[in-house]
Amino acid sequence: MPKPNRNANRKPKLSWHRQLTELLGRSRRNLLNLLSRNPVYSHWQSLTHSQRLFLSNIGIAVLIAVVIAQFHQNRWLVRLENSAMDTMMEFNKGLPRMSAGGDDNALQFTYLDIDDASYRVWNEPYHTPRDKILRLVKIAAENRARLIVLDIDLSRAGTNADNDQRLAEYLAAYGRDEPQPPLILVRTFYNNTSSDREWTDIRPSFLDEYEFSSAVQWAQPLFRKTMWDGVVRQWHLVKSGCLKGQLVLLPAAQLVATTLLAGDYSTPANQYADLSSVRIDRCSDDPNTGQHVDFPASDGRNDSYAPETDISQRLIYTMPWDGPAPDLVTVSAHLITDSNHEISDDLIANRVVIVGASFAESGDIHRTPIGEMPGALIIANAIKSLSLYGQIRSPPAWAQWVLRLALIMLAAWVFSRFTSLTAICMAGAIIIGALVPISFYFFKYGLWLDFAVPLFAMMIHRAVAEYRYTHLSSRAVGP
Repeated sequence: MPKPNRNANRKPKLSWHRQLTELLGRSRRNLLNLLSRNPVYSHWQSLTHSQRLFLSNIGIAVLIAVVIAQFHQNRWLVRLENSAMDTMMEFNKGLPRMSAGGDDNALQFTYLDIDDASYRVWNEPYHTPRDKILRLVKIAAENRARLIVLDIDLSRAGTNADNDQRLAEYLAAYGRDEPQPPLILVRTFYNNTSSDREWTDIRPSFLDEYEFSSAVQWAQPLFRKTMWDGVVRQWHLVKSGCLKGQLVLLPAAQLVATTLLAGDYSTPANQYADLSSVRIDRCSDDPNTGQHVDFPASDGRNDSYAPETDISQRLIYTMPWDGPAPDLVTVSAHLITDSNHEISDDLIANRVVIVGASFAESGDIHRTPIGEMPGALIIANAIKSLSLYGQIRSPPAWAQWVLRLALIMLAAWVFSRFTSLTAICMAGAIIIGALVPISFYFFKYGLWLDFAVPLFAMMIHRAVAEYRYTHLSSRAVGP
């Protein structure tokens, strides 16, 4: 006798994904039934297909714009913006439009380069010879330079004590008895090996025992490299450090230079921060001595302390090392120090003179958006950038949203009229043809109008449009 089938009356079990699909289907039908009684939905259904597509594209574009605005400091978007700004600098490098041409007071630079030829002529010294430094500074001062920046490490004494003494005495007397061009000396920092300290130690100099006039100012030559490609893009306008147990605030060379070029010989650092507000009195190896260093800026210059992702920390490079620049002259240092010929008046007079090294063993060659260059030339670019363009800034928020709304309407229209590939080509052509020239024009005024992120948003919109088109096509065909 056959056994009865106990499962005959049981319903077959459904897989979990089929159950989920049926649940979503029922929920969708219930939602549509609810919306069918809504006048807004009824009006939506009365629109033509192209009208519904246009409005839905506006919604998608608005959502993309809001998400990008919310996550604008995301590292991937920051890299994208950096690449766009690098491209703009590459296009503008060496162009007369990026200089204050026609102005009698325009900045002109002379770079006295301790290059490989000078290094060999001077018998490859371990320290830059102090007598050579003294001669370079004297020649620049006597030939009426507008400003002198000595980008040489003077933290250690040289190999000749007499030459050290003569250089120190000359600097101590500089600008006291007669007017002299402003002179900027740079300090260097130790590598901070302690992760629990918020400050680093400044290397003392053999010149610290001397007092200088207001014509001689100390500064720091530090810049930031982006971690992902090692390119120098940002500056430190102010840097704190410990010098002989005391907390010291050091402004950047370009910040001091901009102040001195404006004719202000007071201490530049005091215009941007108040040391009396620092929460520690002395530097200490004890990590519990002051957990925070706060430098409130005066004169509304709080952007001097903006985070690294802020574009105000970017400097605009316009003078390449390996190409022509209308406002830069480079001269090998040994042609100045080891020559008895008179210096041409237009080589130094009324120009910003930078003394620095580019020989291979100096280790002072860095990657920049417009190619490799020595640290002294980075300082020259930074002085020009801060003096002529100020800190890079974005348009006002209202202007940015007006631009975004215009791009949103453009994206909605082209994606509702054309296929996604044609639409992205048309939108990209309009952005490149209109937004890039506008960015190019305002870039010389230090105003950055980003064109890379809108292109990125268009690519996202295309991906969404492709998905919608594929999804609707598959539903129209059916199983």
